[in-house]
Amino acid sequence: MNQIVDNAYLVTSNLFGPESGIPWWVWLLAVGAIMFKLLIPEPKTARDIETERERMMLHTLLTGENESKKNKNKKKKKKKK
Repeated sequence: MNQIVDNAYLVTSNLFGPESGIPWWVWLLAVGAIMFKLLIPEPKTARDIETERERMMLHTLLTGENESKKNKNKKKKKKKK
């Protein structure tokens, strides 16, 4: 068990320590690139937008949500008069 901990410490100190062959700013760039990719979503393509629009249209056709909303609005307008 002690040998495993020593090996892990040796590897870690060689990667991140002051005598490391890799400078600190390279690690900072690598972490920054990963965070940039995770935090900034990539723009949608025209195909993605089209499939999303088709999915929404199919959903409204199958569930009839828009028709029910129109009927509710008509009923409210009739009650106000």
